[in-house]
Amino acid sequence: MWVLIWAALLLSLTERATCNNEAPAAAYNITYSPAEITPQTGLCAVIPCSFTHPDDFIPRIAIWFKCPDAQCSIKVEMDTIFHSENSSIAQEGYRRRVSLLETDLTKKNCSMIINDITKTDDGEYQFSVSEKLNSGNRNKSTFREKMKIAVKALTQKPSVLTPPLTEGEPATLTCIAPGICSGTPPNITWTWRGTGDNITELRDSTTIQKREDLTSIPITHFSTLTFTPSVEHHTTKVTCQVTFKGNITTEDTVTLNVTHVKEPKISGSNTVREGDTLNLTCFVDSYPPPPSITWSKNGTTALEQNISVLGALTISNMTSEHAGEYVCNAQHLNRTLTASIVVTVMYRPVILNASGCVIQAKVMTCVCVSQGVPLPLIGWLNTEEYFLTKSVLRSSVNTTIRMHVGNHTNTTVECVSINEVGRVREKLQVTHKESQGKQGEEVSKDILAMLLNPPLIAAFAIGSAFSATICCIFLCLTGKCKRYMHSVTEVQLVLYECW
Repeated sequence: MWVLIWAALLLSLTERATCNNEAPAAAYNITYSPAEITPQTGLCAVIPCSFTHPDDFIPRIAIWFKCPDAQCSIKVEMDTIFHSENSSIAQEGYRRRVSLLETDLTKKNCSMIINDITKTDDGEYQFSVSEKLNSGNRNKSTFREKMKIAVKALTQKPSVLTPPLTEGEPATLTCIAPGICSGTPPNITWTWRGTGDNITELRDSTTIQKREDLTSIPITHFSTLTFTPSVEHHTTKVTCQVTFKGNITTEDTVTLNVTHVKEPKISGSNTVREGDTLNLTCFVDSYPPPPSITWSKNGTTALEQNISVLGALTISNMTSEHAGEYVCNAQHLNRTLTASIVVTVMYRPVILNASGCVIQAKVMTCVCVSQGVPLPLIGWLNTEEYFLTKSVLRSSVNTTIRMHVGNHTNTTVECVSINEVGRVREKLQVTHKESQGKQGEEVSKDILAMLLNPPLIAAFAIGSAFSATICCIFLCLTGKCKRYMHSVTEVQLVLYECW
């Protein structure tokens, strides 16, 4: 009988000793998913794991170890990085950095977070769980399976959220720091146009994200930047920089696209010579850019354009018929935008058929009508003293001279017309008309003599000059002097040039 009692007692002590060390593998299991993680410096490491135990085992204390070597010969006092009952047991470098995702061990969740990851966190880790008996002794199980952490350099970038931006409408940019753990709050700064200044305060979020393994992780630190976009902000760059503990930084830069539109602008010369090529470009500063820009002449006639360049209009071999108003049309969202330009085609003068001379009562009257752009100047050849009048109608100049021809019947008169494009010279046809009688002839002689009398001409000139001066003063006061003086001196200028 005593032999059986001693045998049973010895067996009981043997089982108790086994429980105090490592439980049978079939009773205790642990699962890491995955068995190796690669966190980045400055962020955090989440070690998802779950475990099972016998029904009569009630877990009370969770302990995480970091293996000091490949064999993982753990010494509790030196290698503990987390102790759920006594945090002072954990290594100094891991205190306040390591925590459990679930503090209720009866849920069999052993997931752990390590914040502010550094390269020193590389290595293998093991988990141990124990229960506290009434006598003060503990049943403990250290799971043999290990999980590995391989720390990588920080490559994650912050996320900069940019809403649609419209000129004049306030908008808010949001920068979300990388990582999904609490840890030490990072420093978030905005760089606006390269200034590098911190232009907004950090705002933290404590939103909870649910995971499939039923763990919950406090997520994200973020910063916001509120401003009113303008055209000047379009295509500018904004950088969000996040600095973690240990001066580990990462940043991301976004280019702003601001919806806006300005009135179209037409570039290119609006004055071309006959035979040359017209090149006009209609530019619309807008975002989004207009899908197309069309051209029309005088607002009605659609024109073909150079499709290789948006808004470009090219017309070769220009003629006077191409002169007129050109209009470009552009569509921006729901608006139609227009701009116009008046094109002038310069061409050399042409002496019209209405030009010619008539001799009557020894007085020759010659008319020279010339057309051209710019407005041509007219001069006379083979003439002596004469009286001149001039009129202008649009692009035509009409000049009339009267002079005494005496007994000459073979008088030849030439009209010369010139502008900056070219010069034309033509002999005018002379037609003779019979005299209207002696009385008419005498009257003509008197008029001609009076016109050719130097004193009278001088007096007429002085009076005309005085009148012109008074008129010019009046016109200057009304802002029209420049054009008037041009018309007064134009004839004198061409006479000097032609002679």
